[in-house]
Amino acid sequence: MQYYTKQQLQGSHKYTAHTRVGNWNEDTAVDEVKLQEFIRKKDNGELMLDAFAARIHAALNQVPLATAGKSENVQFGDTFQLRSKETEAVVAVDLKDKDPRADFHAYAVTCSHIAHPCPRNTFVLEKFQHGKNHGTTYIAEYSDQFLHYGQIVLLRANPAVEKDTDTPLPLFLTSNIVSLTSFSKVSKNQEVSLTPSTAYDSAWKVLPVKPEHRDVAEGEPVMAGAPVVIRHCHTGQDLCCLGMQQKNDFGTEFEICANTVPTNGKNWKLHKDSTGLHDAQHDVAGSQPNFFCFVTGNLS
Repeated sequence: MQYYTKQQLQGSHKYTAHTRVGNWNEDTAVDEVKLQEFIRKKDNGELMLDAFAARIHAALNQVPLATAGKSENVQFGDTFQLRSKETEAVVAVDLKDKDPRADFHAYAVTCSHIAHPCPRNTFVLEKFQHGKNHGTTYIAEYSDQFLHYGQIVLLRANPAVEKDTDTPLPLFLTSNIVSLTSFSKVSKNQEVSLTPSTAYDSAWKVLPVKPEHRDVAEGEPVMAGAPVVIRHCHTGQDLCCLGMQQKNDFGTEFEICANTVPTNGKNWKLHKDSTGLHDAQHDVAGSQPNFFCFVTGNLS
């Protein structure tokens, strides 16, 4: 008696779940279970596409640029944007692009063309506090709530995005010197990221764009919309957007790093190298990629 069909004897791969041989209904039952599971997840909004759409919507939901008063100057407690003068893009964070190293909370920062204020592209200005690791650093104290040129500050991410992280601590703009494990993705310059650190690697100070104006302007309030240089205190490199493209879940954006881009004239640099001097009169003048401005609620 022949117990096998001709196709089985020949080893054909044309069998389907609808062929009544052996456990013919197994594949059909599995397909039905998968379809029912898909319908259930779709009705409950549990599909990966639904979760992605919800995350993008939450990150791009419009928020107001809060300002403490009617002053045209930047104040502590303001919710503001940092806009690059080179690309007209604003600094933004991506909390799903996380450093894969264990127990290392660092999140990606880029420059985005999505200019309307939303949780991912707004920041809060906070004062830098003395600590045991930087107790010898001189920090000027001011009685008012205005941001002053030369003042050391922290740039904190909007608290609305911090709930999506795996750390309960607030997140601040941070940078570290270039190493084998720390560098920007595209240009390989000094990486800028978002971390819970409040140490000196998260300290920044705002300077005028021209080095010859920095001594005179020190201590003066910073006006919203004015081009400024944002310098990393720990390494002395300026915040920089070179216009190099970097892709993420929000599309094609621009890489941001810490790198002082010198102008064509290198007289200041050569003079500093030859004399060993380092002050505002002999400082390196950055170029357009190093220029940013604060966008606040009072900026028309």
